[in-house]
Amino acid sequence: MFLLNEKATTPLYTQLYRQIKTKICRGHFKPGTKLPSSRKLANDLQISRNTVELAYDQLHSEGYIFTKPKSGYYIENIDFTFFPSIPSNSYGENICEEKDYTNIKYDFQYGNLDSSQLPISKWQKITNRCFREYKNELAKYNNIYGELGLRKEILKYLNDYRGVKCSVDQIVVCSGTHYCLNTIAQLIKEDVSTVAMEDPGFFLARDTFKNYNFKVSPVTLDAYGLKVNQLSSTKANAVYVTPSHQFPTGIIMPISRRIELIEWANNSDSIIIEDDYSCHLRYNVKAIQSLQSLSKERVAYIGSFSKYLFPSIRVSYMVLPEKLMNRFSKMFYRYPSSVPFITQKTLQLFMEEGFWESYIRKTIRFQKKKHDTLVQALNKEFGDTITILGKNAGLHLIIHVKWPMKEEELIDKAYKAGVRVYPTSEMWSYRKNLDCGAVLMGFGAIPLEHIPIAVKLLKESWLDNKQT
Repeated sequence: MFLLNEKATTPLYTQLYRQIKTKICRGHFKPGTKLPSSRKLANDLQISRNTVELAYDQLHSEGYIFTKPKSGYYIENIDFTFFPSIPSNSYGENICEEKDYTNIKYDFQYGNLDSSQLPISKWQKITNRCFREYKNELAKYNNIYGELGLRKEILKYLNDYRGVKCSVDQIVVCSGTHYCLNTIAQLIKEDVSTVAMEDPGFFLARDTFKNYNFKVSPVTLDAYGLKVNQLSSTKANAVYVTPSHQFPTGIIMPISRRIELIEWANNSDSIIIEDDYSCHLRYNVKAIQSLQSLSKERVAYIGSFSKYLFPSIRVSYMVLPEKLMNRFSKMFYRYPSSVPFITQKTLQLFMEEGFWESYIRKTIRFQKKKHDTLVQALNKEFGDTITILGKNAGLHLIIHVKWPMKEEELIDKAYKAGVRVYPTSEMWSYRKNLDCGAVLMGFGAIPLEHIPIAVKLLKESWLDNKQT
């Protein structure tokens, strides 16, 4: 009757609850039908009775089933005729189809970090101090802009390292880059109908703009980044770019192209959304200053701590031009901050007391070592049979193979060898169906010593067994 996957990340009681709910909504269980007792169903499914009771309790609290004293649970009489039909690929039916990754020994996931390198002890000490010293503040909502002390530290950091020109009143602390993008989308809606984007580019940014009903116009890249001369044909009056480290190709936009982009924005009265997501992570090349440093009136700047320091704390920030800042204040002044006070205060003190700068220097050295190790291992195992994109910056590489093997096959063969690599096709507005595929390999989380072993396994799974 029900199929549960013990290896899935979804709890068993949630799987059971969803499957029963789906069957009720589809009419598989008629009103008044008695459900098996928790003891019987637990025995049938070889799970604990408590798991069944949790699922039944949730269904009962939502009104899908009812109880009869000393009799058990029964299906409630609900009129579903005005509900939209539930698609056949409902999660209730496919709960067991979640892919099993327990065989993965080497995961090149992008975005995560190696927990052994994070300043957990220092962060914990400062957090505990904040709980002791800021009890009154913990009992209040903080304002939408974020803690003033943290914004002052961000301002100092941006002035010193990114050349950003702004006042503390233009900085808004946000819960992650996605929150920044959602907010900016709302702020520009009044003036903008079409947003141009790099192609390939950050697919979550593309999805965000589409969710707000913007037309998204893809713009191709060359060796210098986004082709500015294509913007006029898109009719866009906003553009989203990652100039310091283009995602996913790793291209660094040179000053000449940046000036060209600013000139386009000035001439077309447009806004540039600059995502400076991994500006510090430069290996063998110097960091280039922000696009915002060239035009504070035309650029809405997004920065994040997630690529360096605890992705799970979800702390990002925006620097808004005066026009958008005024609009932000009118639209959101009643809102509380999206980032908890304790997180903001801990980060503020972490920066004030000098730990941020020393940690960044240490992180750059460590990630450079991992980057170099990965590049060397790829060159050793694959030689000129692959092209490596995105070298010398960031926390990922794009590997483009030169033999006939599509993305899906590359990922599947790696999976069978215990290595997880990731697709790149979703980063294109129009998915490429290339005979010679490409995959993304993030190296932020994988332990340094695992990299050569994992790459050797990739070579064995891709080249030694490739079709001739």
